[in-house]
Amino acid sequence: MEEKKPEEAAKFKQMTGKDVKKEKNKPETKKEKGNKVGFAVGGIVVLIVLIIVSALLILPNTPEKTIDGMLNCLKNGDFEGVNKYVNYEEIAKDASTFEDMKDDKELASLMFDKLSWKVNKVTKEKDKATVEVEITNKDFKKVITNYTQEALKIAFSGQTFSDEEQNNTLKEELKDESVGTKTVTATLNLNKENGKWKVQTEDTLISALLPGLEEAINSLNSIINE
Repeated sequence: MEEKKPEEAAKFKQMTGKDVKKEKNKPETKKEKGNKVGFAVGGIVVLIVLIIVSALLILPNTPEKTIDGMLNCLKNGDFEGVNKYVNYEEIAKDASTFEDMKDDKELASLMFDKLSWKVNKVTKEKDKATVEVEITNKDFKKVITNYTQEALKIAFSGQTFSDEEQNNTLKEELKDESVGTKTVTATLNLNKENGKWKVQTEDTLISALLPGLEEAINSLNSIINE
């Protein structure tokens, strides 16, 4: 058998206590530090995923959660988010939807910044549900009445009432704290579609979200038709 050279035998020399201590105190390389940071970040990501999954398990998709989700999106001006909770199929093709409001975020925000609600009762039967909810928002009868008065003043003065001026006038009326708020109780219909509850866009929904608007429009129509 070939005899090992002294330098080769030294490679397998047993480490002493001093050697172990020296190894522990040796400064970490950049690679070693990077690996530790990577493991730490990976652990945080896993923790976040677990929290999200837990939240989804604790907060299942229910009719009341759908109502809360839709109204929270409206209040926060997230009109793309509203689409997750609403089915637009039942609304007339020529009627404006919440998506139209995305072009003027300030106007949309002013329409719903006072929105609040309380779910009173939920009734479910297979893939259909009804939710009785109290909704409070600005009194749109006063908003529209005040807006109409301003529009008439401009019209009788002979000035041009451009689209931009109309929007600005409406914004000013929505900012007016004196219009106050109005609370209505509405029963909203929901259907379960692909495992998710969706609010049906019916006249009841619009009337509940914009309390007093229908009354204001009917008053204007009666004046025009006289």
